Amino acid sequence: MNVGRPVPRSGSGAQDSYAPELLYANFNQDYGCFAIGTQTGFRIFNSDPYKEKMRREFKDGGIGMVAMLYRSNYLALVGGGRNPRFPPNKVMLWDDASSKIIAELEFRSDVLNVQLQRDRIVVVLRNKCIVCSLEAKPRHLHAFETSDNDRGVAAVSGGSENGVLVFPGRQKGHIQIVDLHSCINLPTDANTRPGLSRTRSRGSDTQGTVHPTNINIIAAHATAISALAVSSDGSMVASASEKGTLIRVFDT
Repeated sequence: MNVGRPVPRSGSGAQDSYAPELLYANFNQDYGCFAIGTQTGFRIFNSDPYKEKMRREFKDGGIGMVAMLYRSNYLALVGGGRNPRFPPNKVMLWDDASSKIIAELEFRSDVLNVQLQRDRIVVVLRNKCIVCSLEAKPRHLHAFETSDNDRGVAAVSGGSENGVLVFPGRQKGHIQIVDLHSCINLPTDANTRPGLSRTRSRGSDTQGTVHPTNINIIAAHATAISALAVSSDGSMVASASEKGTLIRVFDT
């Protein structure tokens, strides 16, 4: 299973009627559930005991990415497959309690990865990692330049009490480690009500961003980063390069 990024199509031609043409698979923050995206929608499964918890089928397209927010009813969706349900340059916030889109983020290039924290959305583009607030009107908090990252490699700690984000640095083989909790957050708009509502935000607009005070750079590999994982408490990060012969673990 190609966890955390689009799954390549098989050339065998065999199709499972229960899970038609898998496009994506990834766990939630505590690994208690996992989500899959298919050519016709998305599904949520409980990990142990294994059980399908929910499925949504669309008549007009596929889902290429599904990011869960723990076990809540909020998901981040990106279109994918032969006929994407949503444009590949948009992140759609889905409220499964009402079965509808409640907010969207639009970017100038295709979204390659998206992850959720309790109060943040992390969106990875080919040469940028963008952090937005998870609220009624998502605000752009950070925008980090990266080296060419066509795999959409990034990871964020799953623990609710920390916010360590890791992604490729500007130089090939480097890792940037950002403590998101060390930043000074912008004040919330007084007109913004708690909770999420249908809004649109332009991903290209980085005005008013704030910058974390704690950013570390690790020269991890000689070749480009191909995979990253961070522990739930954010204390450890594991990395692999395109060469594929070593996994290195660092104390953040």
